[in-house]
Amino acid sequence: MHDVVSEVLKRPGCRLVCLRDGSSLRVPAALFGQFPLRIGEAVDLEEYRRKLAVHELRFALEQSARLLESGDRSVRELTDRLVQSGFSRGAAEQACQRLQEYGYLDDRRYAQELVARLGKKYGDIRLRQELRRRGIAEDLIPETLQEGDEAQQLDAAIALARKSLRGKQAEPAALYRRAYGALARRGYPPDLVRRALEAAFGEPEES
Repeated sequence: MHDVVSEVLKRPGCRLVCLRDGSSLRVPAALFGQFPLRIGEAVDLEEYRRKLAVHELRFALEQSARLLESGDRSVRELTDRLVQSGFSRGAAEQACQRLQEYGYLDDRRYAQELVARLGKKYGDIRLRQELRRRGIAEDLIPETLQEGDEAQQLDAAIALARKSLRGKQAEPAALYRRAYGALARRGYPPDLVRRALEAAFGEPEES
């Protein structure tokens, strides 16, 4: 069935092709460059989709390589980014599978590097949330956190506690609550918070 292109809009990484019948098609920018459509042009949408599908995986791999040049990503992050750029989910998943086979995409490595970097300023609770947000599988999260540097986290928590108390004048119990809240917001677990506060200024006096 033919329709007519009414508008072609630029979107991040893709082109949004709008048709007169109200439907639209998101096409990756690189693919659109190979198979352009112009306003007023008649198009058989199903035939056009089949033409794109023949080349989609190759372009998805090329787009993935460019994205990974700017920084490592999880499988889910890269898959979602490709889909947002107009690739079908099937092509995006296939491209990510190939990249895992080649060793360019590795959720375990990505999670370890993320924990090593963010573990300098956040606790395990926050790190767990961040790993989930980025699509790391649940069975990888405990293992990755166990590999983290607990001594580094404790030192960072002590430094944050001291910073939150610097120049503050109040009753010891109030200062303790203030520092506790600062550490809790960074995702440090209660046991580590207590150890950090003991190191920073000792237990508060009983009120």
